[in-house]
Parts: sequence; C-alpha cells; structure tokens
Amino acid sequence: MGFDRTKPVRLALLVLCSASLAGCVTQPTPSGQRSGSSQYLSIDSAPPSAWPTEPPPKPATLDSFARRTSTGSEEDRARAWAEANGPEDFQQEVQRLIQLLPSAEPDNFVQLRLVRDETVKTDPAPLLGAEVWFRKDAAATLARYTTDDRFFARQGGLSQADMEARREAWLDRLKLVDASYTLSGDPITGQIDIELGITEAEFRELASRQGWSWDDVVQFTFAAEQPPAFLDASLQDQVRVFVREPSAPVVQLLALTIGTIVLDDGCFRLEGEQGKPGPLVMFGYDTQLTRDENGYVAVIDGDTRYRIGEAGAWGGPNQVRPGSRETRTLRAACGAGEIVNVGSPQSLRLFALPFPEWVLDYAQAKSLSYEDAWDEVISCMARNEKRGRVGLEARNSCID
Repeated sequence: MGFDRTKPVRLALLVLCSASLAGCVTQPTPSGQRSGSSQYLSIDSAPPSAWPTEPPPKPATLDSFARRTSTGSEEDRARAWAEANGPEDFQQEVQRLIQLLPSAEPDNFVQLRLVRDETVKTDPAPLLGAEVWFRKDAAATLARYTTDDRFFARQGGLSQADMEARREAWLDRLKLVDASYTLSGDPITGQIDIELGITEAEFRELASRQGWSWDDVVQFTFAAEQPPAFLDASLQDQVRVFVREPSAPVVQLLALTIGTIVLDDGCFRLEGEQGKPGPLVMFGYDTQLTRDENGYVAVIDGDTRYRIGEAGAWGGPNQVRPGSRETRTLRAACGAGEIVNVGSPQSLRLFALPFPEWVLDYAQAKSLSYEDAWDEVISCMARNEKRGRVGLEARNSCID
C-alpha cells in the first residue's frame, strides 16, 4: 500500500526534438567509425545530430511569474513579487511568526503556510493570506501572537518534534538503500513521501529482509524497471561493454560538462588529450545503445539523444560507486583508470536549442510568426556553427 509506480521525474538536460530510431545494420559505415584490433568498433568523431525540422509546440502565453519578476522596470518587478507574496508588512509578519512560534509553542505549533485562491488560474494564484496550524486551542493560541486578520488559525496535525521523529525513523532505514532517494513530510496530514532510485521489487526484498512495516501515511515512488541496454542487438558484439548506473538518479545535478564520448576498440571513453586515452565512461540508468536513422551509434534516454563521437553536453557530477559490480565489469573489459559517469548525454547542438518561450518572445519582438522566428534563429545558429561558434555561444548571439 502507499505505492506510486510512476517513473521519478528528474531534472535533466532539455531536448526539443526527437528522431526515428532504427537498427540500421545494413547501412554503410559512417565516417569516423572503424574496426578496432578485433571485431570491436572504434569511433573518434561523428557529425552533429541533425537540426530539428519542426519547432516545438508553441507556448500558450508568455505571462509567467518568472517573466514578470525578471523583466520590465524595477517597480514592475517589485509589484509582481508583492502580488505573489503579499505586501512588505505581511511578509515581515510571516517571517516573525516563523521564527517565533517553533520555540514559543514547541509542542503545539505545526506549520505556517501561505494559502491562495486556486480557483483563479494565474501564475501564481492570488494570495489569500496564511494559515497557522496548531495541535490544539488554535484560535486562542494564534491570538496571543498576532492580531493580523490575514492570518487564519487552523487546528490539527503533528508537532514539529513528532514529525521529525517520524522522518528520522525512515531516514535510519533508508541508510540501507544503496541508491539515491528523497524524503519529505507534511506535518498537517502526517504523511511521509519517499522517492527511491530502485524498483518496487528491489525495495520490497530489502524491506522483507529487514522486517520493515508501514501504513498508508508513507507513500512511495519507485524507479521504473531498467530498459534493455541494446535497442540494436548487433551492437552487443561490437562493443566490449555498455555499463549503466544500477539505480535511477532521483535528483539530477546540473553542473554542465561539455565533451566528446568516443569508442576506443569497443570501450567507451571521454576524448583524451595529446593522443592519450581518456577516462572510461559509464552511462545513466535509463540510457540505451542504438543506431540512429543515419547509421551512427547513439545513446538515447527517452527523447534525449547523443551520437558517439559528436560534441555533447551532460549534467553532473554523477555517482560512480568504487568496487561496485558495474565498475568491476567496466574495468574487467576495458582496463584500469578513472571512470566518469556521464548519465544521459545529449548532442551539444540539440542542448543549445532555444526554449519555446524564448522563440515566442523573439517572434513578438520582431513581429514574426512563431514558426518564422524559429526558422530564423535556427538558421542563425547554423551560420554560427560554420564560423566555429557552437553550442550556447552559437545560440546566445542569435536570441537574447
């Protein structure tokens, strides 16, 4: 009970297009791809993934909270913040109560939360005030600390100490889970939400061994089953090993790395310097190895795609577990040395594509249709590439 089998949503590098994937075994060998010392492939370069032929779906509106608080005059931005969070005196009272109540009412105070009129479909919804929750005597307790009628007394929930004890009990258990996870709790309902980078079956096996039990106040989200490693079966005999993370990253770190992944006699590596082999490479939990529509060896994760040998981008740092089965397998096949986990790499060209909101903003500023604005920006990026400016540099000079 309390399970959600949906795949965790992770922060990832955004792709705005996709390609038809096929096992192009009968196609000619693309340039940059050659046989190594045995049956294994070596790939030291590949052309960038193709430009998208169509723009992404047009946004419904540009009127967003992020836009209102980052554009316009200083007065306009301040007004947007005030509309979202309340006037300055209200914000100051919120901060005062948040600092005061946990120590003044340690066994009674539950939580202070802002409330909005969710029937109004704006971003964000209009602010109504703040609810202040206590375990008992809510109205009388709140009256001792404020007379501001924008604060509403509410009764119920767990004290912060009780909620912390509930969290700590599960945090102690989760130390035995060899994967990333997140844990959050709602003191008003008492619910604990746990998101895990392992599958439900793996967790149930661990829980059974440890004798754990729980009720519906604990809700889980598990990783989906890991997809097959090879979408093109012929590649299994052309690479020495394709090693992936054993668990899904619940939270994706986004420090950007730009580089090139190559195949060196069947071993995936980062491109080395001065003719020396680069670090060995392992990939993300959901990645799969295939050939794209033009026959190039490619790594995909959903809509995210990367051709081996092209300039790429990926977020990190991503964990490499020393001594794990995956690292032992990689070193047994490809030798000793540093291992880098690139997660789900993406074509640098596709990583740099402008967000749809940027294109719509550009279209309105230039009095263009959305489609014409997209074509103009992509054409500009293509010209910049021919001049040696790639990735974000190619994009940023075309749209701002």
